[in-house]
Amino acid sequence: MDTQAIKKESETIVSSFDGEICDWLPVYDISQMRSDSEIINRALIMNAMINIAFNAPIDFIKNYIDENQLAEHLSDVEKTILTQSEENISEQDKINLHWYLESLWALIWVMNKFDDLSFPYPIPDDMIDYCPDLQQDEGPEKFTKDIEIRSFEEIYKMRDVYYRAMWSCRHYQLNNDPHDNFNMSIIMERRRALSWCLDKQLDWDDVPQDT
Repeated sequence: MDTQAIKKESETIVSSFDGEICDWLPVYDISQMRSDSEIINRALIMNAMINIAFNAPIDFIKNYIDENQLAEHLSDVEKTILTQSEENISEQDKINLHWYLESLWALIWVMNKFDDLSFPYPIPDDMIDYCPDLQQDEGPEKFTKDIEIRSFEEIYKMRDVYYRAMWSCRHYQLNNDPHDNFNMSIIMERRRALSWCLDKQLDWDDVPQDT
């Protein structure tokens, strides 16, 4: 895999959306990708946890996770959230879970459910159609049947685009000149998911977001 060629391709993509380029921004090292089951389990957990941001009963979400043998794959932060009640969960926790929508959208791309994960575009209104609907008592089948996880190289290329897009976003922020194509929260959350997929050593609660 030619990481320098991937870097150049990513720079072209970022430039096409009016982004700034940092020539000396390095390339990622090659790491060990997670298994298909790890990626699917993370997507299932996130899809469930998102419902808490929309005021679903926490016990209901915990039971779903337990019934589908997902508890061992929870992050430490997620485990803590599931010990709380609707009355004492913090607004910040709910905000963080709401942003899971963007990370999950990236994982659905990793699962090859759609093709275009361009960073300027928010999640579509029909995202729910790709996901198990817990309110309709749907099981995990939408994430477990007929899934073909993209290759390391495909995900690496996309992560590289988001890495360089994040640098451009920070450039605009530092210059107090926000750009419509570079939303930091969208870019950060999707990059987090892509990076986690590509490196078995990363902790979901602490994925590096440096540029």
